[in-house]
Amino acid sequence: MERSPLLGGEDAPSVESRTTAAAVGGAVAAAAAVAAADDAAVAVDDAGTPWEEMPWDGRGEAQRRRSSSSDSGTPATANEELYIQQAVVFIEDAIKYRSIYHRMDVISLRLYRFYYSVPFQCFLTITILLLLALAFVERPSSLTRSADVRWSGGAGGGGGGGGGRRPDPPCGVTESVELTALLVLAMDVSIKAHLLGWTEFWKSKWLVAYVLVLALSLLDWTASIATTCVYALRVRRAFRPFFLLQNSSLMKKTLKCIRRTLPQIASVMLLLALHLYFFTVLGMLLFQRGKVEVANSEWDLYFETFTQSLTSLLVLLTTANNPDVMIPAYSANRLYAVFFLAFSVIGTYFLMNLLTAIIYNQFRGYLVNSIRTMLLRRRVGVRAAFEILSAHELQRNPTDAHEESVTGALVMRVLRTISVDSAHRKAMIQHLSGVGDGSISSETFQKIFEEMDKDTVKEVPSAPQYDHRLLVLLQRVCRHRYFDYVGNVFALANVLCITVSDTHTV
Repeated sequence: MERSPLLGGEDAPSVESRTTAAAVGGAVAAAAAVAAADDAAVAVDDAGTPWEEMPWDGRGEAQRRRSSSSDSGTPATANEELYIQQAVVFIEDAIKYRSIYHRMDVISLRLYRFYYSVPFQCFLTITILLLLALAFVERPSSLTRSADVRWSGGAGGGGGGGGGRRPDPPCGVTESVELTALLVLAMDVSIKAHLLGWTEFWKSKWLVAYVLVLALSLLDWTASIATTCVYALRVRRAFRPFFLLQNSSLMKKTLKCIRRTLPQIASVMLLLALHLYFFTVLGMLLFQRGKVEVANSEWDLYFETFTQSLTSLLVLLTTANNPDVMIPAYSANRLYAVFFLAFSVIGTYFLMNLLTAIIYNQFRGYLVNSIRTMLLRRRVGVRAAFEILSAHELQRNPTDAHEESVTGALVMRVLRTISVDSAHRKAMIQHLSGVGDGSISSETFQKIFEEMDKDTVKEVPSAPQYDHRLLVLLQRVCRHRYFDYVGNVFALANVLCITVSDTHTV
């Protein structure tokens, strides 16, 4: 049979793998029901796959999960650690608003947590920044102390005026650093392909483009080494910003928002272009040569050619309504101001505001849908973790198959294992302590992890207590608000003294 990207085996999946896939299916079905009740949008993962198109039937699989877990005969303690790790990964996906559609076997879970760990993500970001920073030292480099080309020295040579020498590393130095960075990025895309599965990997346009850009960069790097760094064009330099875009989810969302906004503002941009064209032609006819002699200065300076007229009106429309364009004509006849007023009112106060309103409306709609998607991902991740832990409880106690619940001790183990900041971890543990160590339902489990949506308030430490009267008096003086006022006065006096002394020195 074909291997599912959620399972770890090559052929027939094990009972534990079937239980995991069924638990995820039940989680998706339950979260989708909650999202439908709240009128939430359908979430789409990074690969572009809607939740409703994922290859499982949540309701049927959730029912078969009970029968397969009760018939497995596998000791609960043998797979308890696996269930804990799967639940931990689902919770971490919920915290970071990631898709839960990835492999869930033991090796993939370890690789997944390592890949999304802070050290590895920092290492990946530093690698991309290092690759982008090569442009400052690669030939031809303009990295000198002075930005004036007359003072900067040539590549490998000295320059007058103390401008400094341009970096000119020998052939192979920057290429070695670049190859190392490209190999790290190749490792990154290989890990993503393994975690997602090749079927879903090729559905992602970003990941396919990632592979193509890496392949072209490596081919161009090979060509540059083969020609001993003597070539006229480096194609791979133009592709380097793509690595930063691909690694940033915020950049992807921004580009996606721009792509969705462009068709909506195309009509307004067309109206703006027609507005500019109409007034450009009208201005050329109104200020043409042969009319009043004073008006010729307006024609010579701003309306002599079509390109000059279009540029003048574009500057008048966009650059803070620069009045220099209208001054010569207005000096000749005040009625010429009607032309410029009509142009500015229609362009600035109507078309430009309409364009701004459309952009704001599109961005607001995309932001709302993005927030809905993030909340749905969080609900799906938390519910999937509950289904995994509930499946483990059903394996240990098959007689309680009529209800889905987890124990407080099991949830406590998950809370102490997940990667989350200490403030939210403390809040969730306090919430769990209030519930107790008994059975926890799905609603209670969801409410525990709703603490992640709340802002944590750090407690201000209390002032230390002293027994000595002098220290108590000094503490009261330093904590008084007038003490800060006196400090600000002295700081301002210091700045004034420095200003006066520098003025007298000059």
